[in-house]
Amino acid sequence: MNNNNYLEVIRKDFLVESESAFRFGSIKDGGYFVSPRNIIEADILFSGGISSNTEFEYDVFRFNKNISIVMVDPTVSQAKLLLKAIMRISFFKKEKLRYLINTLVFILMLRSGRAWHVKKWLSLKNGIFDCMKEISNDFKTKKILLKLDIEGSEYDLLDEILININLFDCMVFEFHDLDTKYLILQEFLNKCSVNFDMIHLEVNPSGGFSKFGQPKVIEFTLERRV
Repeated sequence: MNNNNYLEVIRKDFLVESESAFRFGSIKDGGYFVSPRNIIEADILFSGGISSNTEFEYDVFRFNKNISIVMVDPTVSQAKLLLKAIMRISFFKKEKLRYLINTLVFILMLRSGRAWHVKKWLSLKNGIFDCMKEISNDFKTKKILLKLDIEGSEYDLLDEILININLFDCMVFEFHDLDTKYLILQEFLNKCSVNFDMIHLEVNPSGGFSKFGQPKVIEFTLERRV
């Protein structure tokens, strides 16, 4: 892959845009394009990385009344989110209402009995299914919608994902550090392309750009081919 133009190569080799995909979650960072059928048919949403934005998780929660949601992020808690919202309101920070709503939504989902919060870092030693087992061992026959937005640690989980690829029907990613790790992403996409299509691809400009003007961070959705 040409490191001067890897975005175009990824787009040419893997992107198969779908008119059936809609954006769930935030309009900006924190929202992802997924075909509604993949949300309706999913049994579990595994969401790695939520920070203070639970809009994607809440949209999925509302759209599929039977789905179970596992949110993994050690940096947040009900108390931390509530304190953050109060501080933004007290000091007249931007998006204070959004922070408060996200906090209330997080608490609502946890109290529903359909959502759980695992306070752990996802890593080679603590993978997706290690976190799932804290909630239930009954996931081998489930359809899993996977979302990973974990600031570069996604590379640690690629082997685990490929080994268990049959359990995922849809996967949503934010990939970082492409200026140095694009070949790893290319290999992963090549292996996924046997059964999955990339139905959406976009640049996250907040991640910056390489000296060749290529984005360091992209977001994309892989959906199992029907």
